[in-house]
Amino acid sequence: KLDRIYDPSDKPPCRGCSSNLVEPYIKCAECGPSPFLLCLQCFTRGFEFKKHESDHKYEIMTSDFPVLEPGWTAQEEMALLEAVMDCGFGNWQDVAYQMRTKNKEECEAHYMKNFINNPLFSSTLLNLRQIEEARTADTAIPFKRHCSTRHSQRHRHSLFLFFC
Repeated sequence: KLDRIYDPSDKPPCRGCSSNLVEPYIKCAECGPSPFLLCLQCFTRGFEFKKHESDHKYEIMTSDFPVLEPGWTAQEEMALLEAVMDCGFGNWQDVAYQMRTKNKEECEAHYMKNFINNPLFSSTLLNLRQIEEARTADTAIPFKRHCSTRHSQRHRHSLFLFFC
């Protein structure tokens, strides 16, 4: 679980040589619906298979680019969120250990700045909380206890007859 974000088994193997794909790798933009993925070596050799041809349009697949701020790649952003879910909010030492590329101070500062103190995310979380509260309030069914045992038995008997 420690290297989950970097786990090669998250991606299917290269269709050309069956090796584990390492970023960057190539995804055919014309083959599908299941992705046709190639390592750089097979792509540069012009690997073709069944309907896949070497002159198809393609995408370079990588998560080695900044998203929220310089110095944090998309892959690290995902790893941070995953580590906080795995280790728990505030457990920055373990989060950093799982991340492996940032120390605990960097993890905490980045998470607090971008996910807790960020007005965009905090208002979204507030709206989600309000929606959840409204949903549970609308669907709650109050529990009422019958006062009379005789009434309860009659009620159960009539329900029994209704469903039989």
